[in-house]
Amino acid sequence: MVKILRYYVTGLSVFLIFTLSAPSLWAAPTGELERRRTPVVRVVEKVSPSVVNISTEKVVQRSVSPFGGFGSPFFDSFFKDFLAPEFIQRFKLQTLGSGIVFSGGKRVVTNEHVIDQAQEISVITNKGKRFSATLVGADPVTDLAVLKIKGKTTLPPIQLGTSSDLMIGETVIAIGNPFGLSNTVTTGVISSLHRSLHSKGRIYKDLIQTDASINPGNSGGPLLNILGKVIGINTAIYGNAQGIGFAIPIDKVRRISSALIEYGEVPPVWIGIDCQALTPAIARHFNFKGDKGILVTAIEPGSPAARADLKAGDIVVSLNHDPVLSTFMFQQILNQHLPGDHIDLTIIRNGKTRKLALTLKRLTPNHGAFLVRRIFGFELRDLNRKERHLLSGSGVTGIAVSGIIPHSFASSNGLRKGDILLRLNGKPLKQVRDFRKVVIRSIRTGRFEIVLLRGGYTYKIVFDLYQS
Repeated sequence: MVKILRYYVTGLSVFLIFTLSAPSLWAAPTGELERRRTPVVRVVEKVSPSVVNISTEKVVQRSVSPFGGFGSPFFDSFFKDFLAPEFIQRFKLQTLGSGIVFSGGKRVVTNEHVIDQAQEISVITNKGKRFSATLVGADPVTDLAVLKIKGKTTLPPIQLGTSSDLMIGETVIAIGNPFGLSNTVTTGVISSLHRSLHSKGRIYKDLIQTDASINPGNSGGPLLNILGKVIGINTAIYGNAQGIGFAIPIDKVRRISSALIEYGEVPPVWIGIDCQALTPAIARHFNFKGDKGILVTAIEPGSPAARADLKAGDIVVSLNHDPVLSTFMFQQILNQHLPGDHIDLTIIRNGKTRKLALTLKRLTPNHGAFLVRRIFGFELRDLNRKERHLLSGSGVTGIAVSGIIPHSFASSNGLRKGDILLRLNGKPLKQVRDFRKVVIRSIRTGRFEIVLLRGGYTYKIVFDLYQS
C-alpha cells in the first residue's frame, strides 16, 4: 500500500511540474515575437490611441397618417409640414463612425455624414473612455467635419503625412470601427489616384482608391502609409463597391479642416457668372464644333470673371484640366476650392481656344440680392404691419414676394406676387436678409426647400440648382 502511494505521489509530482512549466514551454521566445512584429503591427500600436469611435444620437421624426397609415413615402414627404403634433412620431437614432485626433489633441476629424443632424456626439477611445464633443464645423460637399472634445482632456494627436507623393501599389492600412467593433484593422494597396465618384447626387473629386476594406463604421477613420502617417480619411460613400474603398486625400483634409475651424463652414467661392447648358442649337449658333461645355450668359461687374476678361458668349470647356460637361459639374468642381485659390479656365471664343486665370473670391451676403434674383427669379420684401399681425396668431413669421421675373424659376413653378415665404431649408424667415443668408450657406449644395403660404394654405417647393 505504501509502495502504491509512493508511485501515486511521484506521478502527481511529475504532472504538477509539467503543468506549472507548460506556459514557458508554449510561449513564443522573445526573439520570435519581435520578428513577427511587422511594420503593420508597429503602425497599429503607434496610432491606435489616436483613432477614436464616434457615437452620435439624433431625434428624427416621421409623419403618421391620420387615415390609417398607408406607409407611403409620398405621404411622408407631402404632408409632414401640415400635420398636427399628434400625427408626428419622434424617435432616437444612433450612428457609429470613426475619427482621428489632431491639432493639439482636442480636435477630431471625421466624415460629415457620421455626425449629420446629431444632437449628442461622443468620442470613445480605444481604451473605452468616453468624452462628450461639440461640432466645430461640417461640410457636406467634401464630407468632412471637425469636432472638439469638451473639458480639459487631451488625447494623443496622430501624425499627418502628405497625399502629394502617393504611389500606385503602395501599402496602406485602414483603421476604424466597422459595425461598432473598436479599432478594426484592414490592409491593402493604393489602387488608383485622383478618382472622381458620383454618389447620392454629389461629385467627389480627387479620391484615393484602395482595396483595403472600408465599411460604414470605418467612415472618418485614417488611411495610413507604412510609416504610420495619415494620407487620407476613409469614407464609405459608395455603398455598391465590392472590394473597393475610397479616402479623401489628407492634403485636402488639412485645407478643409482649417476652414471649418476658422469659419465653422467652408466659405462658398464667387466667380460672378451666369451660365447654361450647351445645347446643339446653341453650339451651332456659336459655330462650336465640340459637344461638351457650358455657355456664359452674363458677367457680374467687378467679379473675378470680369477681371479675367471672361465675356458673355464664351464657352467654358475645362476648369483646371477637368472637362466641364454640365453646369452641375462646373459648380461641383468649384466646390472643391476655397476663396483665394487660383483656377484656370479653357474657353472657346469666336472659334478660338483661350486660357484665362482667375482668383476666386469669397461669396458674401452682399451678393445675396443678386443671387436671389438669379437663382429664384423673384424680388422680396419684409412684411408690413398688417401682414405681420395676420401671421402673429399662427405663431409663424415670413417675408413677401414682391415681384416675379418672367421666364425664371419662380414664374415656371407658379410662384406669385404676394406669396408669403415661411421657411427656406428649414430655417424660419423673419426678414429678407434671413433668406439671403440661407442662400449663401446653401449655395455649395445647391438644394433649396421653400415652404410658402398662400390663401391660408401652405405649399412646399423643392429644387436642385445643379441638377444635371
